[in-house]
Amino acid sequence: MKKRALERRAETSETPWAIEIKGLTKRFLGRGGDHTALSDVSFAVGRGRTLAIVGESGAGKTTLIRCVAGLERPSSGQVLVNGRELQLRHGRTGHVQMVFQNPRDALDPMRGIGSSVGEPLRKWSRAERRKRVTTLLSLVGIDPRRAGRRPNEFSGGQLQRIVIARALAPSPSVLLCDEPTSALDVSVQAQILNLLLSVQEQERFAGIVVTHDLAVARTLAEDVLFLRAGRVLFHGSFEQLVDPATELDPYVSGLVRTARESELPVGSVEAGGFRPASDDGAWQEVAS
Repeated sequence: MKKRALERRAETSETPWAIEIKGLTKRFLGRGGDHTALSDVSFAVGRGRTLAIVGESGAGKTTLIRCVAGLERPSSGQVLVNGRELQLRHGRTGHVQMVFQNPRDALDPMRGIGSSVGEPLRKWSRAERRKRVTTLLSLVGIDPRRAGRRPNEFSGGQLQRIVIARALAPSPSVLLCDEPTSALDVSVQAQILNLLLSVQEQERFAGIVVTHDLAVARTLAEDVLFLRAGRVLFHGSFEQLVDPATELDPYVSGLVRTARESELPVGSVEAGGFRPASDDGAWQEVAS
């Protein structure tokens, strides 16, 4: 492992939170005046844990995740990663990485998938980059021998696995997932959720998952934050959410009641991935 990765682990061990959001507010200026997309949002996520951000369309989820990713400058408040304030990225890669909603839009159609996975590692030597890409593709269930193939040769589920591998390439402290299963077939969604759970167990990043689906949120996260019109209506653990003693906003209470009968079934916490298919060590790829 590269020296800077070791230094990163030493640095993060000194801070209690992988990411901390303090009083985040975002206003946009329009023809009709200011529009407040986020209002005084605060939360923190430790390493190895995941927070789900749940809300309807227009709740401010996308604006929040863009601010957390360093792609949008908040009007006020702070985003701290490993105790340090996050700066606008301007194309740089680092402690915060993102898995986008539609994997086909996230990959260059003219490049081999290995080249895309290794893109965040431009400063690494060619040999180190190739080794890391091989490890990552194997981790997410893609045959490394297909690293030169283009995205159009893979299914939607396989492409999302490739996007996850690319996000993990620089060993991020925080992984952001924007509706990671909404563009996938139902039959593939559970596999991707299991993959995210498995790689987090190994990589120990803090996760933030944006979703409109409370069942997906409960599968991936220990804690949940409900947004509506840019304001936090609830922030706490799922145990608190379902505790009859917890006083909930009527909107949150309605979502919980609706979701009780429609929870997404997810099997064992395994990514699938590569397994020796025979005694000769041949590798078997996840098909979807």
